[in-house]
Amino acid sequence: TGDPGRAQEESALGAAGISVSGSAAETSSCAEDKGIAGIVLADGPAGLRLNRYYFVRDGKMVPISFMFSLEGGLLVPDVDKTEGERYFQNCTAFPVGTVLAQTWDEEVVKKVGQHVAKEMVEFGVTLWLAPGMNIQRNPLCGRNFEYYSEDPFITGKIAAAMTEGVQSVKGCGTTIKHFACNNNEDNRMGCDSILSERALREIYLKGFEIAIKEAQPMAIMTSYNKINGIHAANNYDLCTNAARNEFGFKGLIMTDWTTTHNGPDCTAAGCMRAGNDVVMPGCANDQVNLSAELASGTLKKSDLEACVSRLVRCVLQSNEYVIG
Repeated sequence: TGDPGRAQEESALGAAGISVSGSAAETSSCAEDKGIAGIVLADGPAGLRLNRYYFVRDGKMVPISFMFSLEGGLLVPDVDKTEGERYFQNCTAFPVGTVLAQTWDEEVVKKVGQHVAKEMVEFGVTLWLAPGMNIQRNPLCGRNFEYYSEDPFITGKIAAAMTEGVQSVKGCGTTIKHFACNNNEDNRMGCDSILSERALREIYLKGFEIAIKEAQPMAIMTSYNKINGIHAANNYDLCTNAARNEFGFKGLIMTDWTTTHNGPDCTAAGCMRAGNDVVMPGCANDQVNLSAELASGTLKKSDLEACVSRLVRCVLQSNEYVIG
């Protein structure tokens, strides 16, 4: 899981990283003594989303409320009174996903990905939590701007190009999301996408299939919603049968933030059984759930070990170890 000890209390808004100010989270540091570093994850969608600046006092970054990550700190009027030396980390604002997809130009999109990755290296980020590639079904979806298209073929080809661009810089990776059928923002943690197998495969999974087969992204993020009654993060058919066994995905699968915080329908142990490797941002209840189900035998140790091995492989392929 992500490290709950390193996450701020209000991590639901995606600013829980501490070594890179404004990053979404970091993986656990519990195995650093064994040579397994923690890696930093930063949100998108139009380039890296980090705090514009941060403060350092006595050699350590000064903790700032997650509210500072919103609207460039406008909602924290006293932030400039923070004690310490100010450091800036301005990131490039690239065109949003819909605009890039309208170019139909894979080479341009690859170049955008390359420049995003260069900034990832500069700021110490391994996984970019982008591109978002859900299908634009309804104009009322509040995140349509960061998705590519209503067409799964364009979506898949542009996502593959973006991934190829980012991952051409060794050690940097994309996290294609939200897997899958996340097409609205209203009640996204409680909604259930009911659909046929044909619609699922021809429309909602097709873009992910193309991106995986053509570009092999470093990570996938599952969505909040249920799919035919089963939460995406706890869905073995989605995470293992479709992504890994059919599409050939080799990387890391993570939850969206606080997916497991909303009741017994979606649990950390359920994620491990499904092949969803990492619970983000991680909390004490996730650890309690994993321990209890391991003890009872409802979670096999081999399933947990498989998830850990995929996380470790991702870390060892990251820019914590590989540069260039």
